[in-house]
Amino acid sequence: MNLKADLASALKSVGKEWKKAKRHADREDRLSSWALNQMRKVSTRVTTREVAFATMEEAYLKASGGGLYPANARQIYYAARPRILEMTGESELGSQYFTQTLLKDYLEEFEPEWDVIYDARGHIVEPHTGEMVGLGGLEVRKYISEFTNGVFSETPIIKPSRMIPTAGPGLRYGGILFIEKEGFSPLLKKARIAERYDVAIASSKGMPVSALSDLLLEMRSHNIKAYAVHDFDKSGFSILSTLRKGARGSQGSGEIIDLGFRLADIGGLQRERVDYRGSDPTQNLRENGATKKEINILFQGHWYGERVELNAMASDQLIGWLERKLREHGVKKLIPDSETLAAAYRRAVFLQKIDEGQKRLRKKLQAQTIKVPDGLSDRVRSWMADKQAEVMAWDEIVWRLAKQS
Repeated sequence: MNLKADLASALKSVGKEWKKAKRHADREDRLSSWALNQMRKVSTRVTTREVAFATMEEAYLKASGGGLYPANARQIYYAARPRILEMTGESELGSQYFTQTLLKDYLEEFEPEWDVIYDARGHIVEPHTGEMVGLGGLEVRKYISEFTNGVFSETPIIKPSRMIPTAGPGLRYGGILFIEKEGFSPLLKKARIAERYDVAIASSKGMPVSALSDLLLEMRSHNIKAYAVHDFDKSGFSILSTLRKGARGSQGSGEIIDLGFRLADIGGLQRERVDYRGSDPTQNLRENGATKKEINILFQGHWYGERVELNAMASDQLIGWLERKLREHGVKKLIPDSETLAAAYRRAVFLQKIDEGQKRLRKKLQAQTIKVPDGLSDRVRSWMADKQAEVMAWDEIVWRLAKQS
């Protein structure tokens, strides 16, 4: 791929006439201002698309930590934005245009083997298994890669669960990490944040709903600490305040540990202009916990200010920042008391003995011929015709028929 070389050649070409005219003007000392403006227009006729395509690979590698992590489309946007604005001379680059048009066009044309994350736009739910798959690029790709395509073992090994079945935080995690955006799930999964720190991870699009507030309140009664990560903007402070005070129709959970973004976290990160459309957010920001210095950045008068998104960090930068924050607040692996550990040890020995007996029985049964009853298909159809069984899956009906024999 010689995009950068091609772009350099194009820039050199459009600048050739400008250089020639400038030299001629120096000799003749009579190039008109109109002619200068015309040449300037010609010399900047490099399109946003050309520059974006030339810098896309570099932007992706920066956003993904050299390809180590998946990269959200908006992270790539932030990585590409400075170079594109510099080379085109434009003052703004719309994130929607970049992520939905330029980036998708590039991916379709060159088909690089990149892990680019687009937020899931809906979901699919399987019957009977209840598995829910988000309709985002990585989620769908993973789902397709795991298709069983009708293949199964007639003599499966029933593996005992090494982990103790749990529901809720008891014996499983000691904290809950709330992240304002849903699009970071694949990145957090890749970095194994949940497993390495034993935290449950919650996210939402927009303001938290009452159900989340209720859940956090219940978590607090179980001594589970809650940590919040949010954008440095008016919405981010509002989200943090809502988590503490509770959404409409719910009680707040009170104590939420704010990991950021706060003023100390945004140094060196790209900022975006915010237009408040004639509304002064100062009072709202102050009520929701923003400091005077933070307010001076978020609202700079004349109805505008600046904000910093979590997506302004590259993937490796974001993971490094998050891990540092978790360590600073003492978040670490969960280890239960001695009595629980002893009970878990006895359970492990018991299940391993059962597993050894299962393996011996499996070999014995594999040597036998299992007779299949005549007319099995008709019997399955007959069961499905029954009102009580019409919601059953075919393999559940086969299981019940086998149990009757």
